[in-house]
Amino acid sequence: MDKRFMIAAMNRTGHHAVSVWLLHQTPNINSFNIRTLTQWLFYLETSTGISYLANNPLVQGGSEHEDKRHFHGVMEEYFSVNPTNTLIATHEQHTLKDVAWASGQSPLLYNSRMVVVLRSFKNWVASCVKMAHRDKKNYKDLMNFETYIDHCENYKNHKDIYYILFDNWVDSWEYRKKVAEDLGLEFTDAAIEQLSPFGGGSSFSQMEHIKEAHLMMVNQRYILMKDDPDYRWVVENNPRALEASNEVFN
Repeated sequence: MDKRFMIAAMNRTGHHAVSVWLLHQTPNINSFNIRTLTQWLFYLETSTGISYLANNPLVQGGSEHEDKRHFHGVMEEYFSVNPTNTLIATHEQHTLKDVAWASGQSPLLYNSRMVVVLRSFKNWVASCVKMAHRDKKNYKDLMNFETYIDHCENYKNHKDIYYILFDNWVDSWEYRKKVAEDLGLEFTDAAIEQLSPFGGGSSFSQMEHIKEAHLMMVNQRYILMKDDPDYRWVVENNPRALEASNEVFN
């Protein structure tokens, strides 16, 4: 039986790393072995077929890759003749209501399981601000606080949405095992050390720790940024988002 998941998240929440890891939680997969079809579509050969990871496939037009328009045609053809373990799609920077609507319009994802990857506010802000500095962008353009609050507030209100708390996922083997079991996957913990290349890799160290993700110490980002004036401004001027995060993580 195939498994289909829609990953809702904000930028810099670690959802790409989690999505790659989820793809590898399948029998007989013991190491990172993902392959690239195009810049936004990836696959993993398994003992029962092929599993896919699609990065933001339902967002088309504008600056998005032109070949995304072929996503449903190619995937539907494959699904009609081949078994598969998993289809994981991400849908980023949207409220959960909007993610649910987009999924409902997709013939591939209308019955998918929504999974929200959420990161604690201070670590999320630290990574966003650091990335903005790295890429010479305006940090205020990278963070949508109302959408972040929406993701936090739905943590307790919607029992049919599954949450993966990134900070816990990074720190705890037991937590990751429970996530895999809750989602009906085979826990292997494969790819846990794989740094995701999306967005230029880490905001702090880019691709330096591509096979040693634990060395990045991602749950301590806020400590590294505590004296940065932009970081401090964001935290001090968004008490609602900080409070919403604390309701989840404390």
